[in-house]
Amino acid sequence: MSIVDEPRASTTTSDAVDADVLIVGYGPVGQSLAALLGASGHHVLVCERRVGRYETPRAGHFDHEIMRVFQSLGIADDVRRIAEPARVYEFLDADGGVISRLPREWAAPSGWDASYHFYQPELEGVLDAAVRRCSTVDVRFGAELVDLRQGDNHVVATLADGGVVTARYVVGADGVNSAVRALCGIRTDDLGFRGDWLVVDVRPRPGVPALDIPDTGQVLDPARPNHMGRVAQRYFRWEFMLVEGDDPTEMVEPERVWELLKPWIGPQEGEVIRRTVYQFRSVVADTFRRRSVLLAGDAAHAMPPFLGQGMSSGIRDAATLSWMFDLVLTGAADPKLLDLYTASRKPQVTAYIEESVRVGTVVCDTDPVRAAQRRDEMRSTTELPPPFQPPVGAGFQDGQPLAGRLAVQPLLRTGDGKTVRSDDELGRGFNLFSMVELDAATTAAVSDLERAIGLRSVVVGAEGLQEEGGALSDWLKEHGVVAVLVRPDFYVFGTATGLSEITGLLASLRASLWLV
Repeated sequence: MSIVDEPRASTTTSDAVDADVLIVGYGPVGQSLAALLGASGHHVLVCERRVGRYETPRAGHFDHEIMRVFQSLGIADDVRRIAEPARVYEFLDADGGVISRLPREWAAPSGWDASYHFYQPELEGVLDAAVRRCSTVDVRFGAELVDLRQGDNHVVATLADGGVVTARYVVGADGVNSAVRALCGIRTDDLGFRGDWLVVDVRPRPGVPALDIPDTGQVLDPARPNHMGRVAQRYFRWEFMLVEGDDPTEMVEPERVWELLKPWIGPQEGEVIRRTVYQFRSVVADTFRRRSVLLAGDAAHAMPPFLGQGMSSGIRDAATLSWMFDLVLTGAADPKLLDLYTASRKPQVTAYIEESVRVGTVVCDTDPVRAAQRRDEMRSTTELPPPFQPPVGAGFQDGQPLAGRLAVQPLLRTGDGKTVRSDDELGRGFNLFSMVELDAATTAAVSDLERAIGLRSVVVGAEGLQEEGGALSDWLKEHGVVAVLVRPDFYVFGTATGLSEITGLLASLRASLWLV
């Protein structure tokens, strides 16, 4: 079945829906979106076709920006207990020698470690607990979507058991084979990378000595490119590219798996908890929105894992979509605001996919001569590239320094002497940071947006709330600005080079949000 428009004479209204937002899929992306919307008090229904949470690992990496999202949900400490900072990324030759070592200990703007490894079932447990604390969120397992019908201001979803659910909006967070995307008829574009890899997750047995495994190691072996590394404190992952002549069915047989793992671990030392052939792909949907139906995570885009940005990109979708939904659902903004979702997210995620494909082209090269040339080039490189972190594609003031870029999270010292991260002090919303005192006109504009959208304003160095460490003030000075306006998903809306520009910056925000 496919999505169709309901007759305009339908009597269903937004006041009669079962939920403000129906989320299809309860992986990390669906969980994050449900928790973010539930924390804002919106009524959310989650339908997951499985009868319970997925209990085997898939994703294994997230970055500092995602930890900042977890911080906004109040679960950062819980996540830190089950995640492990990723310190270094190594490219290795076939014999295990280091070709290039890329440290991950650079100062991340979000105020957290740059990268983390984790075991997905444990992370999903933390996210599930955050969702369960939201009284306005209902999670239903064993609820498979089979049909969608759109009315003027609602969507009707039919489930496999014959149940019917109505919601103002539907979000498909149901993976690369998304039923929501298929029912909407949204096409995907293939960006040119496809490859089959054997993925093996291993848990060492109790008492086994520490494995001599890199934090993250990419082996540039033209005979069989492979990857190894930590997933979390107690788990390890190996990935082996299938080459010509490999039979995917034979590759997952226990004997073949242990043969490949033999250089590092044997069946007496470890337990295989997942062995599967997975197809790495690079695809992106034409649009992430069709009227009242939106896509997030792998339903909207899929990328090779060489940057570890698949799940992180999906949670970025959730962070952006949640604040847009919040303004629309509360009536502060016109639904036209949701048109910004695709424009904001698609260019950034496409950049991540293209960079992942570029790295994958190097990793997966099976030509011995070309692979040797690339190894020599990497060995001779003396300067490390900056971390790859593209801007968002829309929803900011064009032509200004920092606009569209991820904002720093400074430390603030409160009046009682406590040092806190700024997001913890100000909350998750629009925040204006200024290095100059505001005049009467600017203060009035701030007050107006505080009433409309909950904007918070901080004058750096003002009595009662001062900066600790200089991360924010140094950042602003470096780019020649005195004020920065940050969106709830931590991206810069715009900046001002002087006091006189701040009022215009706030007016531009009001116009771009379609405030009513």
